[in-house]
Amino acid sequence: MLADVVLPARRFQIFTYQVPPHLLPLLHVGSPVVVPLGSTVVSGVVVTLFEAQVSSSPQPLFRQKPLRAILSLEADVGSRPLEHNLLRLLQKISEYYLAPLSACLRLIVPPHSISVMRRISLTEKGRQAVLDRSLASDIQLVLRKLERAPSGLLRSSLMRTMRNVSDILTRAKKKGWIMEQTILPSASKVQSPVHGSRGRRNPVHSVARGLFDSPEEPRNFPESVQRTGFIDNRLAKHLLVALQNGGFQEVPVVGSESVRQDLLFKMIETILDKGRRVLILFPEVQQTEIIGEQVRLLSNIQVEVYHGHLSTMVRAARWERIRQGDVQVVVGTRSAVFLPIPDLGMVWISQEEDPSYKDEHLPYFHAREVVRMRGECDQALVVYGSASPSLELYGRFTDQVGEALERPSQQIAHVKMVDVRTLPYETILSPVLITRMTRSLDEGEQVILLLNRKGFSGALVCRDCGKASNCPSCGVSLKLYQRPSRLVCTYCERIQSTPETCPTCQGRVFRFSGTGTQRLEAEVSRLFPAVFVARFDRENVKTPEAADAMLRQFRQRDIGVMIGTEFLVHQSEPPTAPVIGFPEADLGLHIPEFRSAERTFQMLSKALRLARNGKDPGEVILQTRIPDHHVLTAIENQCPRMFYDQELELRDLLGYPPATHVILLVVTGEQAPRVQKIVDFLHQRLKEFEGRSFSGAAGKGVMGAPMVLGPMASKKPGRIKKNRVLFLIKTTDLSEARRGLQQIQREYEVEFPKSPVVVEFNVDPMAIQ
Repeated sequence: MLADVVLPARRFQIFTYQVPPHLLPLLHVGSPVVVPLGSTVVSGVVVTLFEAQVSSSPQPLFRQKPLRAILSLEADVGSRPLEHNLLRLLQKISEYYLAPLSACLRLIVPPHSISVMRRISLTEKGRQAVLDRSLASDIQLVLRKLERAPSGLLRSSLMRTMRNVSDILTRAKKKGWIMEQTILPSASKVQSPVHGSRGRRNPVHSVARGLFDSPEEPRNFPESVQRTGFIDNRLAKHLLVALQNGGFQEVPVVGSESVRQDLLFKMIETILDKGRRVLILFPEVQQTEIIGEQVRLLSNIQVEVYHGHLSTMVRAARWERIRQGDVQVVVGTRSAVFLPIPDLGMVWISQEEDPSYKDEHLPYFHAREVVRMRGECDQALVVYGSASPSLELYGRFTDQVGEALERPSQQIAHVKMVDVRTLPYETILSPVLITRMTRSLDEGEQVILLLNRKGFSGALVCRDCGKASNCPSCGVSLKLYQRPSRLVCTYCERIQSTPETCPTCQGRVFRFSGTGTQRLEAEVSRLFPAVFVARFDRENVKTPEAADAMLRQFRQRDIGVMIGTEFLVHQSEPPTAPVIGFPEADLGLHIPEFRSAERTFQMLSKALRLARNGKDPGEVILQTRIPDHHVLTAIENQCPRMFYDQELELRDLLGYPPATHVILLVVTGEQAPRVQKIVDFLHQRLKEFEGRSFSGAAGKGVMGAPMVLGPMASKKPGRIKKNRVLFLIKTTDLSEARRGLQQIQREYEVEFPKSPVVVEFNVDPMAIQ
């Protein structure tokens, strides 16, 4: 019997091994195994089992060396294979995201590493070499040490006692003097901290006072639902109907954070009463810890929090405890969607619009889409929670989400728009905003100013020739920072000193291009010298401890004016103030991305909720040069549906999601000629594909625009030394597009079987870069 084993560390490679007789009854598709690879031992997952004489393996039949055997099953998980539902989930992900199944396996394998010991022993040829006096002294010393140890020595002990051991052993192995064996240590169980007892959850008959803020109990609901009360009866009805129907159901829950949290806690009780389990996803690690602790306070519920900031040992212990069914509620970030949760009854994804749910590594999955797939595999209820839903969610559930958006809010901030086109050039703060800040500070209140651009200025521009300093590696403008004064590349983080003269024309007069948080801080300090001003951005607040300290200062009123970026808005408990000002409310609208309007609207909507004067709504002042933009008009009129309807129509006209699916084909390589050769090949195949797949002349799509764009050269932070080229494919039929692109992928693999150039697909990217 042979087995094809996928190694997660080698994402595109499948290795074939012999199955030892003692493992035949224990091995299944999905079983985690330990296999030899060269001189090392690695973990893998069995994806195929077959007889040698009728091999279905992609490996060639003719081999010069006999196949090596699987060493053992994984010590930490025994003979239990990966769950069937998770393997089905991976197949869906592999198909949807055009990624190899082997590249997807990293998502579900247990989070642990194999501890191995390497023992070095002397061969018969090595014993003869000990007698050779012409050998170098260091080699003779190693051979004599091994001769005195009949059972061999551990490689680690040799490394500790001698220098250059690695080179010596490599030479000795090539000569055939030594033999290296890998020894698997006995497994040791890692215990997980247990929260509460392991017994069955006690029935929940009451909830601590103050946890829910609804003053009234809803009517016409079962007793189990009335125990804590729902704030919104309509949302509760949708959830209850979906739960009663059973099987895979999808429900959007659009409302304030308090409304969504109350519904979540009530649904946890209901699902657990049915004997099933709950998975809750949040975009930020800090949010998972907070919600996990709040769920524990509900009752004697077994809860685990799971995210990437935990150590490998802790994650492995929690993974095993979850697999064994000892956990009733799991709270985690996007990686938690792949946990082996038995009897999963509900998946609740909160803040589904958050871009951090998109993984920026192969297979480039989005947790919102994977949650839907997981619900199908486990026949579970899927709930999408949001206060400012994504266009994708609005497009799928237009009626339900639109109805929720039209419900009046109990506390609406007062919004005032200021057209800065009527003000002098380079005005940072308008007289309207300065007057309102002055009144608030004189009354002992605080002010929050939000500007989503770090640094002092976007660029330093010569006033004579108009040229800005660019990064020699990336070709992008260098951003100006102060304290100390420097120019920084936002891509490769190259730092240059601020020039005294223009390198192009030798001019000595510069102007600032745009305003950053540092420049805004300097302006506020100039206008209000007696007020303490703090700046909350990633350049100034670099650790969670620093963030907590600054927020604590603000709540204690030690800070009069807080200047922040979107980083401040995304805090788990962002501060509030009677006055919220946006010196450049339209800044995000100028980013050349089709999602820029949506992201700006979501950020402004979140910021509106920070305008609070005690229990009363506060005031928001928006400075802009484009007051007629539909984003700003919808914010000013407090009419979210106005934005969603107009943006959806615009996306439909231009052929962008959710009207279509976007697929990014990324070609990356070290050597430009090799990359260009593959780009030319793909360009020709994509032109043929476009002509076959899309109606209209020459594969034109909506508004006469081509549905295949590219090739386009691209730079991306962290990949400066690589040549990177993009193709953008837009399609209304994702299944047809996948079939065509898979055919192109097969042709590419035949034409370039061992090319070092990487070709990857990114389905539904969050950004085109």
